[in-house]
Amino acid sequence: MMNIVSNNGFNKKNLITFSQKVGYKLPEDYIEFLQKYNGGYIKNSYSTYYHCGKHKFILTSMFGLGTKDDLLNQFELYKNRIPNTYIPIGRDAGGNLVCLNLSKEKYGYVYFWDHEEENKYEKGKIAITDLYLIAESFNEFLNSVAEDSTTKLELDGYEVKKVWIDPGFLKELNNKSSK
Repeated sequence: MMNIVSNNGFNKKNLITFSQKVGYKLPEDYIEFLQKYNGGYIKNSYSTYYHCGKHKFILTSMFGLGTKDDLLNQFELYKNRIPNTYIPIGRDAGGNLVCLNLSKEKYGYVYFWDHEEENKYEKGKIAITDLYLIAESFNEFLNSVAEDSTTKLELDGYEVKKVWIDPGFLKELNNKSSK
């Protein structure tokens, strides 16, 4: 399991308010995580695999309730960009999201949302193809998280050719820096 610096301060009232606002009850394994950690920042670089283990991403934070990276604020920020049965629960180093599916068919499944895929569609059009299955439950997701073992040697020969920052993420960064 990941080494997470807890936000602490879990408040059941915040959980009830969040569930009412989004219109869904959260899975029990995710509620247990919130009660124990209430989100937080990942102490070391941790990665997990998605889409048949072909790709990995570096997990940097998990959202909590009534915290700096508040679940409700994140939900409001992304609600018109991800399908309405998904809630963002974490972020990777590139500004992509870890999302929890709350639909009847895939309740509790955890997905990776690639914000760069979003640009392939018309403005305002939400596509499920931007989402990649990571795990069939939150506990399975937690158990799949492992410390990143990428070495400098594996990165030699690569160069950054283009950088794109998600406008919503940039807005959030600017809001945090002005506080």
